[in-house]
Amino acid sequence: MTDLSRTTQPRSTRRTVLAAGVGTLAAGIAGCLDEDPQEDNGVDGDDITSEDDGDGEDDAYTVAAGMPALWDFTREVGGDHVNAVDLVPTGEHGHDYEPGPGIVEEIEEADAFVYMREFAGWMDDAVAELEDDDSVAVIDASEGIEFFDSPAEDDDEHWWMDPIECQNGVDNIAAGFAELDPDHADEYDENATAFNEELEEIHEEFEELVDRATLDEIVIGTHDSFQWWNRRYDIDVYSPIGTSPDGEASAQDIEEVENHIEEYGIEHVLYDVGEPAHLAESIADETGAEVLPISPVETQLDETTEVGDVEMESDWGYVAHYQEINFPSLERALQTA
Repeated sequence: MTDLSRTTQPRSTRRTVLAAGVGTLAAGIAGCLDEDPQEDNGVDGDDITSEDDGDGEDDAYTVAAGMPALWDFTREVGGDHVNAVDLVPTGEHGHDYEPGPGIVEEIEEADAFVYMREFAGWMDDAVAELEDDDSVAVIDASEGIEFFDSPAEDDDEHWWMDPIECQNGVDNIAAGFAELDPDHADEYDENATAFNEELEEIHEEFEELVDRATLDEIVIGTHDSFQWWNRRYDIDVYSPIGTSPDGEASAQDIEEVENHIEEYGIEHVLYDVGEPAHLAESIADETGAEVLPISPVETQLDETTEVGDVEMESDWGYVAHYQEINFPSLERALQTA
């Protein structure tokens, strides 16, 4: 069964659903909750479908999101009117996750599906299957966002790593919700505006950090989701793996990265919190560097997983990933003054 258990509404006091036939999804969520390590995320199998005030006016739409960053954008924009469900289970990597064959049936129990094109094959396949299903609104958060040929790959799709480009994605979700639920269009727009102000603050904090940096190079010992930082903030990102979590590092690629470490005086090797740190640790051992965590907001971990000195929480959103993981690690990796 697909784990549909991480469902949250940050501003809502009710967890109800409006879709016809949504009981199947609720049953799936409730069943998976029995195996879910998150016991205190505000959701349990008893209250996710039944609490309302009796007049039916405050029922929330259930929206399935294709990966953790989109889940956070969805709950921030949806507010009281949306119950956001992350289709990627806690501990799984959003770029590497492969759901079971029943994922489309699971999504069909929701009112909407928020995804982004060309990120994961299963998402694009699901959208193709949902094309003739008018009961599920399909919202492409990356609509209108132009990918670019980065040093890591052609058509680099990791736009959400840029807090400025993220704002376009948030606006896309708000527009999709307004079409789904015109009665609350103004609230979705207001929520999107408020969250985009937070993203703008993240961007400004990032710029200030880079301005204080004495290095403009970082080494990633796991897959490279970070080239949009190169485009926005002129940080050179070196990884021996490339953009796929399943990628293999060759001896030549590792040697090249180790040479960069020596050439630029790099003292830290970063690793994606959702992937094993073995290669990063090996490179650090060979070069005398220290290992630090970094997050592409593709994985949610709970307090049972150690991430350096950070105790992650499974309901952290985009802003928390940057403030609690990325900025502290970049402060050290870029050797800020």
